[in-house]
Amino acid sequence: MTFHVEPKFMVISNSSEVIAIRRIAKEMAHDIGFDESAREEISLVVSELASNIIKYGQRGMITLTPVCNEQCEGLMIEAEDDGDGFNEHTSMKDGVSTSGTLGVGLGAVNRLMDEFDILQREDAAGTRIVCKRWLHDNSNHGLHCPFEFGVFSRPKLNETANGDTFIIKNIRGATLVGVIDGVGHGELASHAANAARQYVERHAESSLLDIFRGVDRACASTRGVVMALVIFDWTNGTFRYASVGNIEVKVFSYGNEKPKFIVRRGIVGKHAPSPVITENIWHSGDILALHSDGISTQWQWHDFAQYADYPAQVIAEHIYNAMQKDHDDATIVIVK
Repeated sequence: MTFHVEPKFMVISNSSEVIAIRRIAKEMAHDIGFDESAREEISLVVSELASNIIKYGQRGMITLTPVCNEQCEGLMIEAEDDGDGFNEHTSMKDGVSTSGTLGVGLGAVNRLMDEFDILQREDAAGTRIVCKRWLHDNSNHGLHCPFEFGVFSRPKLNETANGDTFIIKNIRGATLVGVIDGVGHGELASHAANAARQYVERHAESSLLDIFRGVDRACASTRGVVMALVIFDWTNGTFRYASVGNIEVKVFSYGNEKPKFIVRRGIVGKHAPSPVITENIWHSGDILALHSDGISTQWQWHDFAQYADYPAQVIAEHIYNAMQKDHDDATIVIVK
């Protein structure tokens, strides 16, 4: 890719420079090809970062650089100040800031950008934030999703708020499927699960590692979640799996090798470890189940073999009816 947009930078020390760099960012985003909604979000991010330089670092710099990877173009935003540093997880809570550094609005920056890094300087005071927004191609180029899905999800008995949620999203010749379980039950668990789901939906084009990392930040002010995500590649017949916490995965496969999964312990939103990503072959006729701990793990595919040729929704309902627990939120997703 050949860029026609030159990098820009500006020293930030007063409000007029915040307005100026916001305008420059919006113009650069337009030249790269972002639509109006994305341009507004990018200018908001730049405004947040520049405003925080003045408020907490007094002086710093914003740098805007066009970037590209093997798939698309994008914009990198770097913000540097000379403050005293801060606790990353605390500062990700919306409305929380730390005297002497960038702080306010970092939760929004995390949600609006595809990639987000906070770097504490080792040799000097201050903080450097680097974030990127990619110009994604969301078309499927004439491809049609070859999968069928079945879902059943409900809250704990006598609760109205469901602490579980799920995601099924097509992304450029692939499908992202996930189950998310907020810690505990009720409204607080539901809030955590929905915060995670919203981040995943918005960043579905990102790598699994980046998604988990972003959800860890997005859920820092919540109870946290456990989460499993699967990306099914329509074109090469593979699927990638990543999980932190006790979301169960089972695959009925026509292949000779049993799929391999590695689950990390932890809570996403509470300094969770990075997931281990595994890749497996998807064979015609395979069936995958993801479910939360509101459904017992004490079942095998041979227990439901008579339903293998049924629609995915029927399979999900039969497993739910046989294995669900009243004392927990319960969610199951079937892919076939």
